[in-house]
Amino acid sequence: MITILAANRKGGVGKTTTAVNLAAWLGRMGKKTLLIDMDTQGHLQYGLGFKKPFDKGIHETLKNGNILEIIHTTDFENLDLIPASINFDVSLLGDNKTLLKKRFEDSKIDEIYDICIIDTPPTSDTIIFNALSVGNYALVPMQTEHLGLIGVMQFLKIFYKMAPRINSNFKLLGVVPTMFNKSMKEHKVIIENLKKYVSKNRVFEPIRKDFKLSNAFALGKPIMYVDNRCRGSKDYKKLAESVIEKLNLK
Repeated sequence: MITILAANRKGGVGKTTTAVNLAAWLGRMGKKTLLIDMDTQGHLQYGLGFKKPFDKGIHETLKNGNILEIIHTTDFENLDLIPASINFDVSLLGDNKTLLKKRFEDSKIDEIYDICIIDTPPTSDTIIFNALSVGNYALVPMQTEHLGLIGVMQFLKIFYKMAPRINSNFKLLGVVPTMFNKSMKEHKVIIENLKKYVSKNRVFEPIRKDFKLSNAFALGKPIMYVDNRCRGSKDYKKLAESVIEKLNLK
């Protein structure tokens, strides 16, 4: 199983939207996919049609429990969810950075799924360290704006310092520019600058701005299940294809 962390310290960049729609396309492409929501806001479940908080989520299970018991099947092909423990007090976990790794090993979950995508919180605490302990790659959604670029540059500086201490095999998969408007010259310049900073082969094709993405999330469905022909659906399909190619999962 390959584990990808959707990560960015800045909120409102399309991180959860990217996690949901990338996972849905990977599932449609035949990859058994697991989504884990490690952000205690718990927004990811709403994009998959779950409206009520779950009795138990990943955060409570980190300290003591079997993660196989909190997996929920979704209405979407090859896609399962482990929800967040909404409003969980992270301080209860102490400073143990390998709780999730132990839960993964105990459950042998890597034998069940092809890909796991973890929606991480915009923090640098025990939760993100635990996600790092099981991660193989980081995927960084970035809103296509000047402050978004600055935020990614700041995030990657911290990332390259912090990640090797927790997991020496952890790598950057790439950055995904979101909310892109090809008619805006500024957006094109930002992407060119991003390619210079992180290298061209680590910048995915941008996700174009599409109001249907937020509408689909509100409906509790990945965009492909609402409108398979819109910009958002096509762009996330292309992202999924690129991820599969990069990870040699064909």
